[in-house]
This record gives sequence, C-alpha cells and structure tokens, in this order.
Amino acid sequence: MASQPLNLVERAAEQLRRSGLLDPSAAQLLERDKPLAQDKPLARDKPLEPDRETGNDSHQPVLVPAPERPQRAKPTIDRAVLERAGMIEWSKGRSRASEEFRIIQAQVMRAAFAAEPGGAGRGNLVMVTSARPGEGKSFAALNLAMSIARQRDHAVLLVDTDSKEQSVGRCLGLVDAPGLLDLATNPELSIDELIVPTAFEKLAILPLGSQPERSDELFATRQMARVIRDLGRRYADRVVILDAAPCLSSSDPSTLAPIVGQVVLVVEAGRTQRPEVEAALDLIQSCPAISLLLNKVQISSRHTFGAYASSYSSS
Repeated sequence: MASQPLNLVERAAEQLRRSGLLDPSAAQLLERDKPLAQDKPLARDKPLEPDRETGNDSHQPVLVPAPERPQRAKPTIDRAVLERAGMIEWSKGRSRASEEFRIIQAQVMRAAFAAEPGGAGRGNLVMVTSARPGEGKSFAALNLAMSIARQRDHAVLLVDTDSKEQSVGRCLGLVDAPGLLDLATNPELSIDELIVPTAFEKLAILPLGSQPERSDELFATRQMARVIRDLGRRYADRVVILDAAPCLSSSDPSTLAPIVGQVVLVVEAGRTQRPEVEAALDLIQSCPAISLLLNKVQISSRHTFGAYASSYSSS
C-alpha cells in the first residue's frame, strides 16, 4: 500500500528524534504532514469515476474523429461554354447537322463495341483528326461526343490531345488544366480527379495537361501509349474520343493510330486537296478502321438531306 513507505519514514524520523539528531524545524514539518500522509491516498490510487453524461471513464482518452476534409467541387463546363466552343443547338429538334452527326454516331458506335479478333477491345478509342489545320476536326469531335452523350446509352470521355490554339480543350477554357500529359509524367495521379464534368451527365472532358510544350516528346513515349490504352480499358463501357492534331502538322496522329480502334478523318470540302488526304491516310493507315467525314459542304438547294427535318421534328 502507499502508506507503508510513509510509515517507514516516520519510524526513521522517530529514531532520529529520540537520538536528538533531527532538526526541530524538520520535526515540525513531519508532524504537520503526518495526518495528510496517513489519511489521503495517492492520486494514482483514486478510483476512476464514470462521466455522468456519457458513461465513459472520465480519465480515459476519448477518440474524437477528425473532421472530414471538404471535397473541392469540380468546375462544371456549362452549356453556354460548350456552345461557344462549337456545339450545335441540339435542343431545337432535327436539323441537317444533327441528323448527319447521328448517322456518323451510329457508324462509330457499331465499331466501338463490336467483338474484335483476339479480344483487343480498343474500338471505343476513337481519334478525330484532319489533314490540315482549320478543317473543323475539333468541331466534329465535340459534336460527335454530344451526339453519343445525348443518346444516353453510353457515356463519352472527350480527350484533348492537341496542343495548338484551336483544340477543344482551349475552346472550353481548360488551358493548363492538369490532364493527359500529367498522367504520362506522374502515374500516381488519379484519372477521375482530372476529368472535368459538363452540364450533360453523359459527357466529360479530359484536358491536355499543364505542360503543353512537352507534348511533342511525351506523345512518342511508351508511357503515353500505356495511359491511352488504360483509358480505353478503364472506361470500357464508354466511348473515348481523342481530339488530335492535324496529320500533316504533327506526328501525334501517326503515333496514336496503332493505339486507337477507329480514326475519323475530317476533310474540308472545296479546300483540302486529294494529295493531302492521301498523305494523311498514309500516316494513319496502322489504324484498323478509318472513316472520312466531309465538312463545310455548301448547300445550294432545300431538296437535300435534312430538308424534311422541320416538319418531321414537329410531328
């Protein structure tokens, strides 16, 4: 017990007192502290009392959960921004442009989820490019993605792989936002954290990345090829559309061609020459499925495809 050591001290002090060796002031202190030492237990021997409100032991540490870190809300690309980037007015019913994109969409979707020999499963990776700059390949990529997303059977991930001024990412205000290039340089990054949602549930954007000046060297690496293949496998239930640079302006399309399952080559009517189209096709011939999309066609008569749209959409 705690009182036993004190009793030994008292007996030693008594012997000193009898022998006359104990200082009188020390003897007074011992007499003053004696009742305290005898009557009061040590603090460590005091029984623990439960807390009256919680029932927990008031002397035991209570684990308080750490406050959850607030999740930073992702910016959402709204409809107005998409329209400024070139999205056609899908909400106004059938039009010539919307009907043509639906036909293109049907062809792309058939190839996207068709069974491939050997189970390669890359048909959902679709590259949209052109021979020359300014032919409308970003416009085509955006509206092809919107056509698929509005159908709502499959989601679409639109990936910016073009570092030039008129890429879809720059048109959407995603300049220097982390994205594809960052995934190639830092495999620890989470793809889901870099994807930017839009006002349409089935459409999301993956920006080019925060170091566009390094795109030339990064697109030629094995790591970039692995990242793009992983996008196709990770999102196997959706269509992944790559807005790529023009074939005759960059080596990126020829590098991406053997990785993707489909290529849509946009050709500007009345401007792009046949030798340019042939040269572009030579550069991307390693892709198993290539389609040509004729853009900017001048319409001279109402009796053409889409002329029945206004009456058909009102029925």
